[in-house]
Amino acid sequence: MSQFFRPFVYKVKGVSTSDKDILENLYRRYYAGALLYMSGLCGDLSLAEDIVSEAFVKAFVSLPKDSPSFKFWLYRVCRNLWLDHLRRQKRHCSDEALEFIPAEEMPESLLLKDERRKALWAAIGKLKPQDRELIILHYFSSLSIMEAAKCLHISYSAARKRICRLREILRKELEEQ
Repeated sequence: MSQFFRPFVYKVKGVSTSDKDILENLYRRYYAGALLYMSGLCGDLSLAEDIVSEAFVKAFVSLPKDSPSFKFWLYRVCRNLWLDHLRRQKRHCSDEALEFIPAEEMPESLLLKDERRKALWAAIGKLKPQDRELIILHYFSSLSIMEAAKCLHISYSAARKRICRLREILRKELEEQ
C-alpha cells in the first residue's frame, strides 16, 4: 500500500480493523487499473490519485449487494467523482471539458514505453470522450462489456456495437501510422 493511502485508510471512521485489511487488499488489487482509467479521463495524475483514493473508501462503504463486482462499483464511483469534480469546476461534461491530452503529456506515457502502445493511446485520444471511456473501461480496466455498459448507463447491445465500430476505427488508424 502506498505511503499516501495508508494513513487515509486508517483514519476512516466506522471501518473495523478487519475491514481495513480487506480494503487494503482491494486497494492493492485494483489501484493501478483505476488510476490508469482516471488518468485517461482527466489527464492529471495528481487529480487521478486523489479521485481514486477517495473512490476506494466510498466504494467500499457503499457497495450495493447487487453490484456485479467491487471493481465495477469502484470504476462507477471513480467516474461519478470525476463528474462531480467537473461540476465543482463549473464546467459541463462536454467534449471541451474532456478534451484528451496528447499521449506524450499523459502520466501513463511513462509506463507505456512501447511504441505500439503509444500509437494506440494516440489513436484512442482521437476518439470522442464517450467512446474513449468505453474503450478504456473494457480493454484497459478489464470490465466486461455488460459492466462497462452499466457504468456508462447504456445498453449492452449499444456498447457491443460501439466497441466493434471503435475497434475498426482504431485498427484503421494504427494501419495508417
